[in-house]
Amino acid sequence: MKKCNEKMLFASAVAAGALMSIAGCGDPAASVYGPPPQMEEDVNDIETEMPEEEAVTDVAPEEEQESSDGEVYTYYSDDEKVSIVQDYGTDTSAIVDGDVEIPVDIAMGAYGPRIMKCDIDGDGEDEYVISECEGTGTGFSVRGLCIVEKVGDEYRLTKYDGNYFAKIIADRISYSYDSESRILTVSIINEDGPLVYVEGLDGEDDLEDIVWTDQIGIYFEDGKVYMSTASGLIFADHGWPEYEQAVEPYAQIIINTDSSIEVGAFSARPDDGLKDG
Repeated sequence: MKKCNEKMLFASAVAAGALMSIAGCGDPAASVYGPPPQMEEDVNDIETEMPEEEAVTDVAPEEEQESSDGEVYTYYSDDEKVSIVQDYGTDTSAIVDGDVEIPVDIAMGAYGPRIMKCDIDGDGEDEYVISECEGTGTGFSVRGLCIVEKVGDEYRLTKYDGNYFAKIIADRISYSYDSESRILTVSIINEDGPLVYVEGLDGEDDLEDIVWTDQIGIYFEDGKVYMSTASGLIFADHGWPEYEQAVEPYAQIIINTDSSIEVGAFSARPDDGLKDG
């Protein structure tokens, strides 16, 4: 796939910072976070300029595709009906659904994307929902959410990156710590009142801080989309987060027909390893 075609075929609505309502303003348990207003305009411009013979569902002839001198990885959906192919030689990604190949401009982190095809917004048409891997490292794993849906004869890509979800976490999750009892209390804002999760910490070192946004997960379960985070515990004896006693808040993400999203009520559980996509 040629990179130049990707820009023509997609309006990539990067939703980082596009906060429309936050906790404490309106309904904190079902806050709506929407794509920027220019998204629909960009899509219309692309559809107007797009020649009919360059329909997005057409796969470019082999001789027109860039050759790759890197590694190519294929990531399948759980039902193995659709996949995402990422080529690290040409720095390109594409959804493959039968004979249809759809270029997508998504992150290419080491753990790879996850994909699900279903009618996620209830409009009667299937969408592609992608958990993109934005970055990984020791104690670090951040994912974003991408939604690809057909609009007329074209496809629209809407993206919500890790920074976007970090703002939601900051709005709705806080903690307190009692050094004498070593009790950690995590407080979460939900519509029906705050959720309080209490955990006693092992060891003798005092807790100095918690990092929430080094691990942000976007994962699929039973045809639904969820976000999660984990408490990176920073103790006095070292300056990096530990996750052995981590708490994992998680919440369902509702995707609307206009590709805006609503983050539902958070629950919390002991972290047994952040969901990988």
